Formats: sequence, structure tokens, C-alpha cells
Amino acid sequence: MARRSALLTLGSSLLSALALGPVRADVPPSGATVFANHCAVCHGPQGAGVPGSFPSLHEQVVAFSKTPAGRDYLVMVVTTGLMGELQVGGVTYRGVMPAQSVLSEPEVAAVLNYLGGGMGKAKAASPPFTPKEVVDLRAHHADRSAQNTRALRPAVSEP
Repeated sequence: MARRSALLTLGSSLLSALALGPVRADVPPSGATVFANHCAVCHGPQGAGVPGSFPSLHEQVVAFSKTPAGRDYLVMVVTTGLMGELQVGGVTYRGVMPAQSVLSEPEVAAVLNYLGGGMGKAKAASPPFTPKEVVDLRAHHADRSAQNTRALRPAVSEP
């Protein structure tokens, strides 16, 4: 009897899932969802960071997304992670950001656009990232490592 009940429950769940329809590949991913699932655990739900542990993402993403070198750096940070010392807002961080290599090109573009647009609260200060741009920038780096990505970090003046 318990087995039959389990099968009926499974069957009902499958029918419910089918009624919702398949996930559409033509719908772009939500930058907010990607951020919440992959970034917020360290950088906080508002991207403000944790002083001394994880840097704020607000000004950094906007500043870096305005230049070709900065855009290259941002894509590689998300893709390969980051290792080494860096200064953000006058605070020195020494740590490791894990690679988010499970993210697709559309997801990388979506999360960078989300952050560059003030997490949905402002107009992006630079042209949006596209999945094609993410593919092209990744292709420029044969040695994809967190250490090498640190060397890509351009100098920017922070507000």
C-alpha cells in the first residue's frame, strides 16, 4: 500500500511538472536570480560585502564595466574566481573568490548587467554585457586561473 501511495504521489508530481511546461531556453536568465544563487552568500543580499572579508560590488562593477580592460576582468573574475590581495574602498582584502564556472554565458552577462545597473535600481552606466561578449572575452584567456585573473585587474579611481 505504501509503495502504491508513493507511486501515485510521484505520478501526480510528474503530471504537475508537465502541466507547467518546459523551461524555455529563449528566456534570458534573471541577473537577480543568478546573484541570489551564486554571489549573495558572500557579498550579501545587497552586494554591500562584509568589511574585511568580502568586498562591496557596487562601485567596482560600474567602474570596471566602463572600459574594455575592466569588462575583460569582470568576466574572468566571475568565470575563474579571484585570488590575491586587492584594495576596495580603502580596505585590503586577502582571500579567494571561487570560480563560478557553472554559469553559462547568458548567466554571466545577466549577473554583471544586474550589478552594473545598481541591482535593478539604476540605469546601467555602460553598455550591457552580452553572451557573445562573454564568449569572446573568455576565449582570450588560455590559462584560466584565479591567480592570472588577479593580474588582469585594471587601475580604476573609486568614487
